[in-house]
Amino acid sequence: MTHCQFFIKRKKRYCKMIVKKGNMYCGEHQEVSLELLEPNNCEKSISQPRRIQCPLDKSHTCYESRLKQHLKVCNVKQLIDRKPEYIIDGINKGSTINIPKHIPLCNLEQNIIDNVISKVEKAYDMLPQVEELIYEHEILKDEINNPTYGNHIKKHLIQNASLLSHLKYAGLVKDDTCFIEFGAGKGKLTYWLAQIIKDIEKPTILLVDRSSHRYKKDNKLKNEKCPINIIRIRADIADLALHKIEDVKNSTHKVGIAKHLCGAATDLMINCLCKLSKEDSTGTIGLIIAFCCHHRCEYNSYVGKSYLEACGFEPEDFPILSSIASWATCGSKNDQKLNTSTKINDTSQLEKRESIGRKVKLILNWGRVKYLTEIGFNCNLYFYTKLEVSPENMCVVAIRK
Repeated sequence: MTHCQFFIKRKKRYCKMIVKKGNMYCGEHQEVSLELLEPNNCEKSISQPRRIQCPLDKSHTCYESRLKQHLKVCNVKQLIDRKPEYIIDGINKGSTINIPKHIPLCNLEQNIIDNVISKVEKAYDMLPQVEELIYEHEILKDEINNPTYGNHIKKHLIQNASLLSHLKYAGLVKDDTCFIEFGAGKGKLTYWLAQIIKDIEKPTILLVDRSSHRYKKDNKLKNEKCPINIIRIRADIADLALHKIEDVKNSTHKVGIAKHLCGAATDLMINCLCKLSKEDSTGTIGLIIAFCCHHRCEYNSYVGKSYLEACGFEPEDFPILSSIASWATCGSKNDQKLNTSTKINDTSQLEKRESIGRKVKLILNWGRVKYLTEIGFNCNLYFYTKLEVSPENMCVVAIRK
């Protein structure tokens, strides 16, 4: 056996790591595999070295007997030791308020949920209509029509085309601009942005992500000798101080972009750009965010607290609000509980639940718009793509006045 025999359920395949001669499992899966062995095999395996989680980063393990040596060479420790100037712990996290811990809706009394839903209906009735503004872009036309691509790939290309067109029509594509993609992942949005801006003068693209990825599209741009200044940094948005990055400071205009930035990360991005706006009084600062995963929002980082307060929501309502938001995208797929006694099987009930979830999403998005407006941005909410293309089909376009 040359490869690890541990089956990864999430990926529906065996681990591809090469193992030592005589072993069935790689180092990462050895400890897990021991728990799965039959009792009569435990004595045989107990002599194998024990692996433990790295105290610096729980995503990987090391041999317990070699922990001291591992900590000297651990990649995470090296990142901590070489922490750059633009990393300031918790700079974008916002206020710290103690609120009740998240409790699953099925464990709450129905009257508590109904009380929050009643506030949702009242707040929603006061909101303006959101305009549907769906754009296409010539540069992605051939890709979208490529017959070899499946629906999943085409849906992302359609969304990219609309978001990048919004960027253009908002007047945010200018010479000497630094475009910052938050939660960049593999940089697929950046790749198409680069095709659009490569003819402007002094363009810069900064990609921000807290994880390391393989097969990044920004590497492809470099291999194609793209004339754009492309930088990638590994950072948590909560700790990112953009005004301390030289390439950002040296650009006249700064524009933040993000597609499907999950929950609290959206608010961290807004805080990050707002701090940049305070530090930089010249040039244009704008942002375009396609919202996502409102059920992962956190009250402390959420920027629209004052709006929610004006709508009658209490801090302890926020975990319930964020949970109800998940009904918009998963209510009709999962047989979840609306109350403690009955399950939802009726289609009309599922549709009603989905409608309430969408109302919560709009309320949370509107709170962000109100915050940006109050601090000096012109803002608009749009449905930038069709619901069948993405259930997360709303974006905000904001430009500093």
